[in-house]
Amino acid sequence: MSALRELARAKTNLFLEVPKRREDGFHELDTVFIELAVADTLEFEARDEPGIELLIEGDAELSAGPDNLVVRAGEALRQLAGAAGQVLGARIRLRKAIPQGGGLGGGSSDAAATLRGLDALWSLESPPQELARIAAELGSDVAFFLAGGVQRGRGRGEVLTPLGLPPAPLELVLILPGFPSPTPAVYRALAPHLPSQPREPSALLGALASGDAPALGAALFNRLEAPAFELYPDLAALRDELAAAPEALGVLLSGSGSTLIALCAERAGAEALAARLTAEPPQAFP
Repeated sequence: MSALRELARAKTNLFLEVPKRREDGFHELDTVFIELAVADTLEFEARDEPGIELLIEGDAELSAGPDNLVVRAGEALRQLAGAAGQVLGARIRLRKAIPQGGGLGGGSSDAAATLRGLDALWSLESPPQELARIAAELGSDVAFFLAGGVQRGRGRGEVLTPLGLPPAPLELVLILPGFPSPTPAVYRALAPHLPSQPREPSALLGALASGDAPALGAALFNRLEAPAFELYPDLAALRDELAAAPEALGVLLSGSGSTLIALCAERAGAEALAARLTAEPPQAFP
């Protein structure tokens, strides 16, 4: 069998509310995920030896060991199939394009692509609910990436409701500030900012469905911005600079950061903003 290929697209959150901290230690989420064009590529080949061999291109610092979500996803699916008496192995080549640690979900997307790719490579035909169960165990965002598109996520982010695609593609600029915003640190600083009355995404969902870009820009929201900007004042300063750009209809932190996104009315504006920003740090691309 020739190698199978899967794209693992990045994501951002156009809306992210954190209503409360749960008794299990996780935080309750209400979020709107949207899949982005930028993507990693994974290729899958069967091998005679049992287990997962991972080869990584494009990110020398990324571990290819058992802690990598791709390996963990492959082993979880292999164990599920092994219960039926199958001994399975695969070689996975991962070509990275999604920046690491920027709130774009690259690791989670790679894990979901691994579940899809190995399920096809090994002809498992796993029930969708089994793949969703494994995805939820791997991480809160992984379940979204099994289908991608635009979805509302609740619970830890794994309780998903598909939403209709916007009438036209959204023109977003991704801005990489050049320093991380670690998720655990942001959530540890969140407690003073938890809402007494959680915000609902109704305005954003309406603007998304109608394709009203200015209204969508005004409705972008992320509860994690406040703690992230307190921890990293340079990130807040960059957000303010972007918000003043004439092309930007709205600016938002992607997940827990550190990537920022700027929504533009048209492709030409997104390309102009990205080119102007990249002429001097930070790095940006439409």
